[in-house]
Amino acid sequence: MAGTDSTYQGPPPGLTTLRDNDKKENDNSDFQHYLKQLSDRASRFAINLDDQVDRDTTTYFTGGDAIVYRGKLRPEGTLVAVKTFRFGHRSDSTVLKTMLREAHVWSKLAHPNVLPLLGIATKFDNTVSIISKWMSNGNAHDYVQDLKVDPRPLLRGVARGLDYLHNCSPNPVYHGDLKGFNILISDGGHALLTDFGLSYLVNSSFSMTGQQQCGGSLNWMAPEFLATEGNVEMTPAGDVWSFGMTVLELFTRKKPFHETGHHIRILFRILNGPLPDRPSHGCTWSRMSDEWWDLCCLCWNTTASLRPPMSQIVEMIEGCWVSK
Repeated sequence: MAGTDSTYQGPPPGLTTLRDNDKKENDNSDFQHYLKQLSDRASRFAINLDDQVDRDTTTYFTGGDAIVYRGKLRPEGTLVAVKTFRFGHRSDSTVLKTMLREAHVWSKLAHPNVLPLLGIATKFDNTVSIISKWMSNGNAHDYVQDLKVDPRPLLRGVARGLDYLHNCSPNPVYHGDLKGFNILISDGGHALLTDFGLSYLVNSSFSMTGQQQCGGSLNWMAPEFLATEGNVEMTPAGDVWSFGMTVLELFTRKKPFHETGHHIRILFRILNGPLPDRPSHGCTWSRMSDEWWDLCCLCWNTTASLRPPMSQIVEMIEGCWVSK
């Protein structure tokens, strides 16, 4: 009709607002219901510490899907780390599944080189938090910046912890994101594996842990995870590659491929070579023997099936100790 704009302008603003509000209310209701379900399930395998834990207001570390705060347990005042999950670039359900996976996997582990899970809390920020003991020595990458620190005892502990994970019965665990930043140092100077958000629990009847795809950090990641399009499940061989890169990291006190620069170049080197050169004796304070370098090279076999299992790596490291 003349004088009439025939272009559709959408529903009246008032109707749009009502629909949006209804959708938000429904989404929030669904989210709260889902959160309660997950919290209830988490409480079945981890102690709920809501009545015992207090959390500082200042954040200690922010990364990925979680923020880490320092807290205290009542009444003894034990310092704890409170890892509170947040929602941002990923969907709420994905973040919550990641949280529940980490708590479920972690709750099943008990080893001198694995950081113990103390429990969970559901009272902070309308989400779930994972509680573990506070490690004042920080992570292994930062810890070895002190040149007096010998990385070899730490790596011995990491190997033992990883071997334990891979041979857990009835459910082996593949870490999926091994690196110095995910290894904490106890008050006694021992290495403790942590950060099981990407871990894969084999043969689990719990659906949220049985189908985890590979993730991890590029500089430590095995080439088979980068060369395949789509989802690739994590493997013990992938952890072995990452262990070799962690050995290099702690000896040199630098990330693997630190000199390469842009992540695209790092990806290209992992897929096509060259692999890292042997660091100089001066760089490692003469701590990296031929045996340690040979171990790295075995871990970096580009054919995953030819990498040694962690049980063999533990034996090799113990042999280094005997021959010292």
